[in-house]
Amino acid sequence: MKNKLRVVSCFILLSVVLLIATPTMQAGVAPPNMAAGLIIQFLGFEKNLISINDDLIIHVVGSSALADELKKSIGTKVSNRSLSKVTQSGSIPKEHVDVLVIADAKIVSDAIAYTRKEKIPSITNIPELVQEGVSLGIGMNETGGQSIVVNLTAAAEENLDWKPVILKIAKTVK
Repeated sequence: MKNKLRVVSCFILLSVVLLIATPTMQAGVAPPNMAAGLIIQFLGFEKNLISINDDLIIHVVGSSALADELKKSIGTKVSNRSLSKVTQSGSIPKEHVDVLVIADAKIVSDAIAYTRKEKIPSITNIPELVQEGVSLGIGMNETGGQSIVVNLTAAAEENLDWKPVILKIAKTVK
């Protein structure tokens, strides 16, 4: 009986240790490396953005880690444009940018006002912000894969023209 109790106790202890040590996959914020790669990829699906022939400038609000990951893509072609500069701060940019990446929920209303005034894409790695008016959200789903959400109302207010392919792979909200 004591041996059975020891085996059961060891099994329970091992199960608890494994449960604690195993990372859980949780829906939500996309990590900077994943978000950066998808942002660059999805910018090629916005027709107005890629119809311009000058360099591409991205500003990130609220995440130096995401800005650092995007900086690794400087020189990358996005259709006929080349990513030339990535800036980062805790506020709205002072100079003209082509894309605003919002990684701070505290500034979302000011950021959306800016993107709608400037008619530039608003993108976030915090999917919940899409419901608040960000046009494109990149996140993680429950299984650890990517989750893409497009806010059609926000996209219209930012004068965005997404290629139909993105609307086939993304969840859309209004």
